[in-house]
Amino acid sequence: MAERNRNTKSIGDTVKRGWNSKPAAIGAIVVFALVVVVVLLSTLLGVFAPAKNADRGSASKPAPTSSASAAAGGLCNVPTTGQAAQNVPTDLSWHAGRGGITWPVSTAVGPTKKVDGFPACFARTRTGAALAATTGYLGQYDTGHSVSELLNFYIADSAGKPITVDGTVKAQTSPEDMRAQGLSVAGYSIESFTKNRAIVDVVFTQPSGSTGYYAVPLTMVWVNGDWKVSVLDSGELYSGNPLTPSAGDFTPWGGTDG
Repeated sequence: MAERNRNTKSIGDTVKRGWNSKPAAIGAIVVFALVVVVVLLSTLLGVFAPAKNADRGSASKPAPTSSASAAAGGLCNVPTTGQAAQNVPTDLSWHAGRGGITWPVSTAVGPTKKVDGFPACFARTRTGAALAATTGYLGQYDTGHSVSELLNFYIADSAGKPITVDGTVKAQTSPEDMRAQGLSVAGYSIESFTKNRAIVDVVFTQPSGSTGYYAVPLTMVWVNGDWKVSVLDSGELYSGNPLTPSAGDFTPWGGTDG
């Protein structure tokens, strides 16, 4: 997997390239991410105009915090053996979000149930962390909630969380732009894993890139019985540029993204 330069990326940037991870190599996405980032965070997963309108419509509803939601829903207690120990669960399917954006889910590994109306509860395994990272990154495109509500649920509480949420709501890449650029979830790789913290590279197809793929590195932390996305105090998703892996450098989810 190619190395990434040391500079931070925000959700808007990433989304324009994958949420807070903007693959500079993503051509249009990179342009989206960087341009929107230059303009104000945009593309891929943090920049979504429709979501922005949806957020405005439900602004009166208090956004749930990751800790409060977890406490209200109790511990998930998802089994860590069987499919949760496999690289790709045999029951893997694709969840459809807004505008045709889809991502992998597993009823056995995660999300296994809803907490406060949000898909949640992932296995405390490498595969569980990978599915949680993918859902946390693309979940802002889910239906039934505003963008800010979704991000507030999937991101762990921290000093940078409000910055990430606000930036993404203001500059989110539309699903139409993502699909027009040929961006879709392809797989994942695990940079590091412990029971309390994992770094997951969420891999996307990127037809305009040198390798055909780009990856957004996300830090996942175990909070109140489930995986949450951890952002930097600056509001960025990670420090550095998106990766440009080649086929064979990551575990493909297989099947189709819808």
